[in-house]
Amino acid sequence: MPRKSLGFPFLVFVLLGTFIMFVTFKLTYQEYNARKSDDSARIAPVIANPLPGGQPMPTLEVLKTLNREQLSQIYHNYVNSVQMSCKKVARRGNVGDGGWNVCEDPPYEIKTPCNIYSFGINYDWSFDDAVAATYGCQVHSYDPSMSKVPDHDRKSNIHFHRTGLNTSDTTNSMGWRMLTFSSILKENSHTEAVIDLLKIDIDYSEWWAFPEMLKSGALKNVKQFCFEIHVKLNSHPEPDIDKYLKGLELLRDFYNAGFRIFLTNKNMDAKYKSVFGMERTGCHEIYMVRSDIRTFG
Repeated sequence: MPRKSLGFPFLVFVLLGTFIMFVTFKLTYQEYNARKSDDSARIAPVIANPLPGGQPMPTLEVLKTLNREQLSQIYHNYVNSVQMSCKKVARRGNVGDGGWNVCEDPPYEIKTPCNIYSFGINYDWSFDDAVAATYGCQVHSYDPSMSKVPDHDRKSNIHFHRTGLNTSDTTNSMGWRMLTFSSILKENSHTEAVIDLLKIDIDYSEWWAFPEMLKSGALKNVKQFCFEIHVKLNSHPEPDIDKYLKGLELLRDFYNAGFRIFLTNKNMDAKYKSVFGMERTGCHEIYMVRSDIRTFG
């Protein structure tokens, strides 16, 4: 009986094996390169790679024992991690700068009657116009730097205030009217109202406004909270130990107030080469929802 030839099946087996080895090598090499260039993938002594379920943070006592490189790694891992899942995320406003994302999963979906606060307009109304039209909310828009624009109703449900967000109620050196978030809510009779969405993009002034917002309890009725946090401006040196500690304490306070990150974005316009070797960005967009749904009745 003639023997069956194994030539063709053997050749297919060899080619398939070679292809699998090539793909495995390519993916491994790409992952290696990504780890070299992305700070969120580096392993630090105290905190590991960002986790899908949320990045744990050491206690304040432990943080104070760490050096600048360790603190920087923990900070950048944390702001690149998510803590909750949102399946339906909608972009409102511009696709690029000026637009913001909204979680539309229950119980965070926005339905009329609703209230939205937007701090930092800079003459870009795309987000405020979009959420006002899409959800039918009352939108309160704030920006003290728009000096040629008086307080007015842009539309029947978009109300512009030439007022800024601050750690105290004052008039600053540029003549801008500045109020705390709690004073702003009181001024609009919203102290006990549900705030469906709060957006803050105030170019580094968040470092003064946020601690007061947390301390006063003014965030207690906020369902969604999106903001930019600037750990470094382009003209500033890389953050020192005190700056990273302050940032981590602030993020911990938001967590303890019930907020969970569902999305983060790096602002690559603020990228820089770290003294520790990797490319980083000094600005992140952070998107949070309030985890305690009982807050909203």
